[in-house]
Amino acid sequence: MNILSESIKYTTRKIDAFLENYTIGTLVIENRQAFLQLEIGELIALNNSFEIQVFAGGKYHTITYEQALNTYCSDMPECPLFAGFECRVKQKKIA
Repeated sequence: MNILSESIKYTTRKIDAFLENYTIGTLVIENRQAFLQLEIGELIALNNSFEIQVFAGGKYHTITYEQALNTYCSDMPECPLFAGFECRVKQKKIA
C-alpha cells in the first residue's frame, strides 16, 4: 500500500509542477555543473537563471544554483548534498 501512496503523492507533485510552470526531475551534479534529469533521461543544464527547488522532508525547499554545487554531505565531503534529490525548476522572472 505504501508504494501506491507514494506513487499518488508523486503524481500530485508532477501535476502541481505542471500547473506552476515547473519542470520536474532529478538534480544531477557532474563536473561542477548542475543538471535536471528528466524521466526520459534528457539533461537540462541549469544556471543562475533558474529557480531550483529540491524535495525533502515532504515539501519543496528553494536553493540557489551555488548551494546546489557547493553544499556537501558532512560524512562524505566529496559528495554534493542535493545530488539525486527530486527537483523542480523554472526560469526566473526577469524584472
